[in-house]
Amino acid sequence: MNYVEIAQNILALSGGTDNISSITHCSTRLRLFIKDKKKVEQNKIKAIKIVLGIVFTGDELQIVLGKELIPVYNQVVKLYDDKSNIIVQEDLVTESDNNEKKTNVFAESFIKVIGFVSASVTPMIPGLVAGGMLKVFLLLITLGWAPFEKSQTYILLSMLANVPFYFMPIFVAYGAAKKLGGTPIYGMLVTAALVYPDFATLVKSGKALFMLSVPVTLVNYSSTLLPALLIAICAYYAEKLLTKIIPGIIRPVFVGMCTIVISYILGVTILGPLGDLAGGYIVNIFLWASANLGPFAVGLLAACMPWLVMTGMHHAVTPFMVQAIANPGYDVLFRPAYLLHNMAEGGACLGVALRTKDKALKAECFSLAVGCIVAGVTEPAIYGVNLRLKRPMYGVMAGAGLGGIVAGIMGATAYVYGYSTILAIPIFQKTILAIVVAIIVTILTSAIVTMVLGFDEKDIIDTI
Repeated sequence: MNYVEIAQNILALSGGTDNISSITHCSTRLRLFIKDKKKVEQNKIKAIKIVLGIVFTGDELQIVLGKELIPVYNQVVKLYDDKSNIIVQEDLVTESDNNEKKTNVFAESFIKVIGFVSASVTPMIPGLVAGGMLKVFLLLITLGWAPFEKSQTYILLSMLANVPFYFMPIFVAYGAAKKLGGTPIYGMLVTAALVYPDFATLVKSGKALFMLSVPVTLVNYSSTLLPALLIAICAYYAEKLLTKIIPGIIRPVFVGMCTIVISYILGVTILGPLGDLAGGYIVNIFLWASANLGPFAVGLLAACMPWLVMTGMHHAVTPFMVQAIANPGYDVLFRPAYLLHNMAEGGACLGVALRTKDKALKAECFSLAVGCIVAGVTEPAIYGVNLRLKRPMYGVMAGAGLGGIVAGIMGATAYVYGYSTILAIPIFQKTILAIVVAIIVTILTSAIVTMVLGFDEKDIIDTI
């Protein structure tokens, strides 16, 4: 497969390198931040053979590539860095673009906010997954060999596993700065100061703190999201303003220093406490929904999850899932719903595999089912089979919804941040039985509903 040619086509059809502000990726998606949406030829990008689908959220173009992501991403980055290799497409404005209706201002603003949060947290997600799965691995060892928990090896590895969560604000600041186009280190420095050991000690002491005679709210900022986002935004605009007003000859000396000082003063007095307060309210809203809707809250979120994944909105709540694990110390909503959605996608693929008579499609669906259930990667199943065959999506929603209700009734609760795979069930600790029963119900329901409803496989067999 010619990944260089594919990368060239993607960049050219995205309006060229001059139309792209930055490039990143998650586990299955290439993410391009677009300057002018009108220059992107979405239909032609979808027509590229290995592209499973695309999502356009705000200014972020998400191209779903599944297992082909990394080789394509590597070539895209190389070509982006060497912009002379890419044709910059000018004036790619179609008739449909000219006739495009103005969107609702509130809806557009909401999409931009969600896109910004999603882009800010995306770079750290692999780290959260790595740390979470290391926690799962250590937990499995201690279940089989209790003395290991007191060993120095366990203690040191536990520290490593906790790093992505404890220092999450620093990683969020990095992602936000990259998204905004500022210098990442400034926001990272200020957020690092908020989790600095001496600051944490002062917070624990409970003694009154003042910055320029302004009271400093005593907050534990580890594993928080919104304070880091607000500080990163502040650092970006402070740097931008200072670059304009400070003379060029002394700019290298004073821009950085003044940026971090201004951001830190505003961070510890206003932005940090405000972000922590808002973040707490958001988590409480989710907990309220879980408490008042009962088991139906998990079922509803799980049933809606395939559509959230397709729009990329599922990443926006990831940090709040981390915060729920940190405080109040458990998650009865997000992780159960995420996990059961993955099981439902795998179950639907199993349903397709069991019903179809085409050997190639059967083999592909069995492979995708394993990917969903064991590896926790669903986009290839969603875009490659379930969405294209349409009716299996009903199986996904039915299985995830019913499994979520069962999980809610039985009290499935995640106590450690892990990945949404069957290998992560130890994170449910004393409620493992509840999540195991919910997983079985989910897979069986989604497979049976898919088989009963059937599907028209003519359009998909030729592409397998």
